[in-house]
Amino acid sequence: MTRILSVEDDPDMQHLIGDVLFRLGYEIHYSWNGQDGYEKTLSLRPDLLLLDLMLPIMDGVAMLEKVRKNNFFRRTPVVVISAYGDNPSLLKRFDNLEVNFYLHKPFAVSDLVSCVKSALRSSENRRSHRPISAAAKEIVKGSLRLNPELRTVWVEGRLIATLPPKSFTLLERLAISSGPVLWEDLMMDLGYESHEALKKAVQRLREELGDSETKNRILTSSHGYELKCPSGLGPAIAGDYR
Repeated sequence: MTRILSVEDDPDMQHLIGDVLFRLGYEIHYSWNGQDGYEKTLSLRPDLLLLDLMLPIMDGVAMLEKVRKNNFFRRTPVVVISAYGDNPSLLKRFDNLEVNFYLHKPFAVSDLVSCVKSALRSSENRRSHRPISAAAKEIVKGSLRLNPELRTVWVEGRLIATLPPKSFTLLERLAISSGPVLWEDLMMDLGYESHEALKKAVQRLREELGDSETKNRILTSSHGYELKCPSGLGPAIAGDYR
């Protein structure tokens, strides 16, 4: 079933959109602010985004900028639905973000349906000309879940970070190991030229993870690093965090 995510902070508008598209047989999901919309985009992988501009926490343009930085969502069709759609300064910010349609509030239901169907049809046409690749399997270690395709890190269903490729590869290498990984093995496997370069990479990874309980689970042993992830998050495990 085609999955659509509507990011809109007006309950009446969400109800209208949901009612119309549900009757047409689409699977509808809702988000009420830009930050939640971004996180749900990563977790749900919708076939289409319906995006308001003036959203709390993170506006629609900032949300779409973050979404488009992930290669998986570079071509996800987007219909912008906003009362501010005629504002040149706002529209300018959408340059290079590949918006399919701008639908101005108030709009006719027929226009909404037309935009949705056209955007989905164009997306289907693009996909039909692309080779199909198998989705990378997620990596689960205790309460931690890694998505190699999106380079996302989740703890107990909560998005912690979206990592750069090299940082994600380092975390992935630690996650698939049942114990500590020797410095020499990490340097050889991941291409670090010195112990100091590896040490800086680990520190950078901890900073990118942000969440204190999560980053402190990357422990330093006498000869390497280990990722500790019990099934429950609980208090951070004690260790040497050099």
